[in-house]
Amino acid sequence: MEQGKIVKVVAGFYDVRSNNDRKIYRVRGGGKLRLLDIIPIVGDYVEFEKNELIHRILGRKNFFIRPRIANVDQAIVVMSLVEPEFSSLLVDKFLIVIENKNVKPIIVLTKKDLTSASKIDFYKSQGYDVFEINYNDEKSFNGLKEIFKNKTSFFVGQTGVGKTTLINYLAKTNFKTQEISLSLNRGKHTTREVSLIEFNDGEIIDTPGFSSIEFDLTINDLPTAFSNFREAAQFCKFRTCKHYQESEKDCEVKRRVTSGLIKEERYQNYLNFLKRLINESWER
Repeated sequence: MEQGKIVKVVAGFYDVRSNNDRKIYRVRGGGKLRLLDIIPIVGDYVEFEKNELIHRILGRKNFFIRPRIANVDQAIVVMSLVEPEFSSLLVDKFLIVIENKNVKPIIVLTKKDLTSASKIDFYKSQGYDVFEINYNDEKSFNGLKEIFKNKTSFFVGQTGVGKTTLINYLAKTNFKTQEISLSLNRGKHTTREVSLIEFNDGEIIDTPGFSSIEFDLTINDLPTAFSNFREAAQFCKFRTCKHYQESEKDCEVKRRVTSGLIKEERYQNYLNFLKRLINESWER
């Protein structure tokens, strides 16, 4: 029995890279997995027989529902400062899902050459690694290539923010959106397939066609999903504190918002997410 990592899923088949010889083997899911309704996904570590079957999925440290990926080290959140207009609500939507899965987010803000506006200090003050990039200023990319070394990463960000341009620049390629994965994956890629590919001394999970991620948090997940809320919530009087009701006395999150340790803008975004989840639960 071999152990390896799923690098691609193709119409019911799985391409697995063996830990032993680093070769790729195309296999099917074993009957036991189908019986248990367990579906392997890109990034899974598995036990398999060469050119035969996957018999077991090893433990996942995290996974995302959409795109369907597992065992991610970091998520590169790419947002533009302009064109399309910057949205802190959208950034926090990405961040709250990513942080809830204990994945490290890294924020890359694009199109700095088109505006004097800056968000780098705002997010750095909250403990994030942030890059504001300008293609006319190579210094703005300092340290960005190094973040991928020995890490499994994926890119997320709304359409038009420059994810493709950024990958082109970092990989020293010059391809259109549809051609990037084809080049990096040596011609094996189909546009809707999720693949894990080598990138800048690490791996990226290429998720073509996905400009967002599934917001799969529950009302109970939300109060401790942001890492800075999670740290503060340890000191709330009530373990079930949702950080919004007047009846929730001695709420450390609200106290830190008042003192400025947690940004008011983030807190309002949190309330927006909470309100949506509460309304959804009432509608069911």
